[in-house]
Amino acid sequence: MVKQRRHLHRNPEVGLHLPDTHDYIESVLDGLGLDVERHDSAGITARIPGSAPDGITTVLRTDMDALPVVEQTDLEFSSTREGAMHACGHDLHMAMMLGAVRVLVNKPPRRDVVIAFQPGEETDRGAIPTLDHQNLQLGTAATAFAIHVHATEPAHTVHYSHDVFMAFGDWFAIEFTGQGGHAAAPENAGNPIEASAKFVQDLRVLVSQLSSDEHLVATVTESSFGNSVNVIPAHGHLRGTLRTLSTERRASLIDGMRALTHEAASTFGVSGNFQLTEGYPAVLNDRKFVETMVDGLRAFVPPENLTEMPRPSMVIEDFAYFLQKWPGSMIYLGAQVAGRTSFNHSADAMYDEAVLTTGATILLTAADGFRSMS
Repeated sequence: MVKQRRHLHRNPEVGLHLPDTHDYIESVLDGLGLDVERHDSAGITARIPGSAPDGITTVLRTDMDALPVVEQTDLEFSSTREGAMHACGHDLHMAMMLGAVRVLVNKPPRRDVVIAFQPGEETDRGAIPTLDHQNLQLGTAATAFAIHVHATEPAHTVHYSHDVFMAFGDWFAIEFTGQGGHAAAPENAGNPIEASAKFVQDLRVLVSQLSSDEHLVATVTESSFGNSVNVIPAHGHLRGTLRTLSTERRASLIDGMRALTHEAASTFGVSGNFQLTEGYPAVLNDRKFVETMVDGLRAFVPPENLTEMPRPSMVIEDFAYFLQKWPGSMIYLGAQVAGRTSFNHSADAMYDEAVLTTGATILLTAADGFRSMS
C-alpha cells in the first residue's frame, strides 16, 4: 500500500480526466483477476462476489483526483507534475482500497461488494457519472461506505456522526455596477467598492445571527474592483462560498444575502446582482448504519480512538450523491503526522502512511456488512 500510495502521490491528476490514474488502478485490479468496468472521466468499478450473499451489496467508494496545488512538502516522493498535488489525501484513499481489495479477492466477504474509484470529487461532481456504472445499478438493495483521511486529527482515530457528516456547499457571486467617475468627485459617482465593503460587514452580522443555534459559514474569498488610483470603477465583483447544515437554514442565508446585496447597492447608488451556484448536497449518514458500524469497529479500534464529532464538518464531499441512493456513512480517519498542523488542501499537508493499514481494515470490516447488519 505504501508503494502504491507513493506512486499515486508522485503522479497526481486534477479533475475528471485522469488517464494515468485510471490506467494504474485498472492494471492493479486486472492483476488481481477482477472484471473491471472503466469509463474515462467517470471512474472504475468492479464487483467482488460474496461467499454467502444476502441480497444486499456493500458499495465501497474512494476518490481519485488531486488538487491544483504546488506541493511544498519536500517529501522524497513529492509530485512530479507541476501545479498538481494530492493535498487532500485521495492517494491514501486509493491505496487503502487496493489493499483491502487484495484481501477480499483471496478471502471473499459474505456480501457482494462493489468497489468504486471515482474521479472529479473536488469540484466536478464526479460521483454523478460514476453512479451510472452498470456495476452500481443496484436499486435500493445496497449500503455505501467511504473513508476520508484528516490531516490534523491524531493518526488511527475514527471520527463519526450519526446524521449530518459534512455540509451543504454552494458558491455565490455578486456584481456591483455604477457609473464610475473621477476619484476627486466621489459625490458624482456611486462606488461599488463602498457597496462591497458594506456587504462584507453586514454579512458577518447575518452569519452571526443565523448561526446562533446551527453552525453555518459564508465566506467572501475573491474580490475585483478598479485598476487606477484616480478612477472610481464602474463595476466589480465578489465571490465566495456558503456552508450550511440544513435546507431551512440554507434558504434563510441565501435570502438574507440577496437582501444585503440590494441594501448595499441602494445605499451607495449602484446596482447589485446576487447569483448562486448550487453546490454539493450535505453528506447525510444513516443512524442505524453508523451505530452498527461503530459496534463493528470496536473489535480493533481502541475505544479512546472512536469519537463522535461534536458538530458536522463544514467541508463538502460528493459522496453525498451515493448516500442519496443508499443508506451508509462516511467517516474521518485521523492521519496526522506528529508535529504537523496543516489541514487538508494545504500545499504542505502531510499524512501518516501508517494509517493505510487501519483504513484497509475498516474497509474490510465494512465489506463484510459490519457483521451484524441485516
